[in-house]
Amino acid sequence: MLLIIAALTFGLTSCNKDKLTDNAETIAAQNFNAAEVEDDNTQIMTDQAESEGAVNLRMSPVDNSVVDLITGCAIVTRDTISTPRTITIDFGTGCTNANGVTRKGKIIATYTGRYRDAGTVVHIVSENYYVNDNKVDIDRTVTNQGTNDNGNLVFSIQAVRTLTFPDGSTSSSTVDKTREWVEGASTPRDFTDDVYKVTGTGTHTSKRGILYDATTITPLIRKVSCHQFVSGQAKIVRHGATDRFGVIDFGNGDCDDVATVTLDNGRTYSINLRH
Repeated sequence: MLLIIAALTFGLTSCNKDKLTDNAETIAAQNFNAAEVEDDNTQIMTDQAESEGAVNLRMSPVDNSVVDLITGCAIVTRDTISTPRTITIDFGTGCTNANGVTRKGKIIATYTGRYRDAGTVVHIVSENYYVNDNKVDIDRTVTNQGTNDNGNLVFSIQAVRTLTFPDGSTSSSTVDKTREWVEGASTPRDFTDDVYKVTGTGTHTSKRGILYDATTITPLIRKVSCHQFVSGQAKIVRHGATDRFGVIDFGNGDCDDVATVTLDNGRTYSINLRH
């Protein structure tokens, strides 16, 4: 959810300009967007490792958007003897997917039970883990809350993430959200048809020390087969001498990289979320 903060950063600092020309803000937005999407991809990878014992997810073209999250070169080790059991995804010195994203280092997940069982708690951490040249430190706890009235599995997620850039600067985020598995749960060996509904709140401190709060207005929808969220709205508050806010709308469900931002002064414009 927090990737919307980065997209809005640029607009809030440039709302009185006709053209968005601040290259530093653009780079900051792209970097944070990449980190937030990677946070969701981390969950997908650990889900697959727990289910399949391997990480080799490929996805078919959807609306002209080809998504290849990960490659088959990662080594998955499952310890089913220890309590809680542990799964380690080791990308070694580097695994590069078809989209040119290179991962290295480890993601380690501990499970108190099977992922689909109510009450199971999954704790995910990273160890010397990099996405391209950015070091990503993850501390993520996922709790299976069982099924809701619609018969969908619901997971609560609390997470802290720190991103360290090549120049040594950092950004950090916290999140408290709910992830509802609305499609694809009936095909456990096919991750390409999974769709999640996300609601919740979060905070982000940018590499420039700016604090943001984010709250969903309408649920954000993530199709695993798409790069970004495809619909939903959230409100972002940028704290400073004068607090500012804006609302970002991810669209009508199309698999694209475009969102619409409406600032508190009424200005509306489109942004590209591509990471």
